[in-house]
Amino acid sequence: MMVEKTKLVEESALHGMFKPGDFLDCYSVVISPPDRPLGEIVQYLLIAMPGWARMLLRIRDRIVRVFGIKTTRELPQNNSFRQSVAVGDHVSFMKVWSVSDREIILGEDDSHLDFRVALRREPGEEGLVSLATLVHRHNLIGRLYLALIKPFHILIVKSRLAAAARHFEAKV
Repeated sequence: MMVEKTKLVEESALHGMFKPGDFLDCYSVVISPPDRPLGEIVQYLLIAMPGWARMLLRIRDRIVRVFGIKTTRELPQNNSFRQSVAVGDHVSFMKVWSVSDREIILGEDDSHLDFRVALRREPGEEGLVSLATLVHRHNLIGRLYLALIKPFHILIVKSRLAAAARHFEAKV
């Protein structure tokens, strides 16, 4: 259940959204069984957040409100587990932008930045799942915001991927 920093494959739809100056990172882990539906994985990653991660989001919401940035509570949310996810649905506070057999893209737009998260599975990579984040910063507040949250972003992404690998392996 080793989570590794990886490079997002060129076939990802996120590459078509990338602009010079954008932030892009990607982490990968093996999830068994390898045919676990991406919709199920993405729901586990975002809805079953541990208490410490929810606490970080609450702290974030208190701070960003002062700067006119949307809080997670101001965004449409859906915290119920479903059979599948479709474009326009929300998983936790993230809107689903696209769904394919290989990739689900979620995200939100705001005045300071737009972000997209892609959960992707590659053919021939037995159970390898990647979670990539693309951030397009609009202004100084967006650049400062990303610089401040980046360590927490990495911590949450790596811990959620590791938790997903353990969770789904235990269900086999």
